[in-house]
Amino acid sequence: MSAPSAEEIPAMDLTLHVESPAAGGSSIARHEGQVVFVTGAIPGETVRARTEAGAAAKFLRADVTEVLEASDFRVADRRLQYLIDDGQDSRLFGGMEFAHVDLAHSRELKAEVLRDQLLRIGHIDRSVDVAAAPGESTGLNWRTRVQMAVDGNGRLGMLAPRSHDVVPLAFAPLATSAIAEVGLSSLRLPGADRLEFAWAGDRGAVIVRGSCDASALTDLAQALPSQWSVLADARNSPRRRRVGTKGGHTNLSVVRGEDQLIEEVSGRDYRVAADGFWQVHEQAPQVLSAQVNTALREETRMITDLYCGVGLLGISAASATGAGLYGVEGAKSAIENAKANAKGFNANFDASRADRVRIPKSDVIILDPPRSGAGKAVTRALIESSATTIVYVSCDAATLARDLATLVDAGFAIERLRGFDLFPLTAHVETVTVLRR
Repeated sequence: MSAPSAEEIPAMDLTLHVESPAAGGSSIARHEGQVVFVTGAIPGETVRARTEAGAAAKFLRADVTEVLEASDFRVADRRLQYLIDDGQDSRLFGGMEFAHVDLAHSRELKAEVLRDQLLRIGHIDRSVDVAAAPGESTGLNWRTRVQMAVDGNGRLGMLAPRSHDVVPLAFAPLATSAIAEVGLSSLRLPGADRLEFAWAGDRGAVIVRGSCDASALTDLAQALPSQWSVLADARNSPRRRRVGTKGGHTNLSVVRGEDQLIEEVSGRDYRVAADGFWQVHEQAPQVLSAQVNTALREETRMITDLYCGVGLLGISAASATGAGLYGVEGAKSAIENAKANAKGFNANFDASRADRVRIPKSDVIILDPPRSGAGKAVTRALIESSATTIVYVSCDAATLARDLATLVDAGFAIERLRGFDLFPLTAHVETVTVLRR
């Protein structure tokens, strides 16, 4: 083995005192003045951690190998319950950054990170509580959408942290009960890239991505209860009823069942493609639509809904006010469903990128962008619009802080900013911000 170059830092075992939470679910410690982002720690702990080898950088990354002085908020790692062989597999998987943290304390850590990013990136000095979803007590069994990785032997699991290695699992982590009841250890999908679960009401769909053998798809359909539809990349399906494209994905074929799901929110049905976007937490559609609606004034006559998906937030707002609605979404299949979901409303929709549309005269603009945020073009359009109210739903604190800084500098004032733990035990947090001018 050749010696590392002068520019490369070898792995090290360090004793660290953990200082504060960081974005992404890690924590901050310091070694000889250098920042170390530590995975698996809790602020206030003293730990042994092993750093990653790699090129010299301004910071190090490390994983906890031993807890020397534990926090009072440390709990048994919840990921162990998902592992095959009764949790005896020593490998753990990513995506549950707070699996070892008391649930209520994890919300406090998220609030601290949110406040830090608002201040550091947006220069907005504001403390924001992160509230639990209604009825949330364990942080488990909330995901209505889950993506599983597939290893070289066709076994289903999740990726190890910062790795492409697949950790096989017995059942889907954090999944709502209908998905969690699907045993994974007996399923095999050789050649597949991933498996996607989606559940709505009393029906679900699984979507197989990649070059999976047709016989494995047949076996999968036979292994699942009748309330599950099965879809696959069209070229691999034994039955080639194509259901179109979504967001650059290859065509899907229905192996069994239907390609659409029906979601119910406040007594209204919303049709969504099996592989389409929908809020992940089972309580999120109700929580977020209610938060948006509380920001609406009685005199609201026109609402624009950017990144509208199948229309949930905009249609709910139009229903609450009687206002006209204009929605924009880049995925054509979502727009077709939005049109169907808005039947009976004064509503128009465009399949277009939000940064390319001309916003009509509107009293209120709702936006729920992806993690990359709204960005310069969309925030400029918001500023140039006639809207006096903006309701910004965000799933990324950093891009939210960036966009809010632009809007505040242009004359909008933050009336309300609330955080919601709609991704429990993960590093993510949802926010709803109401701005007025």
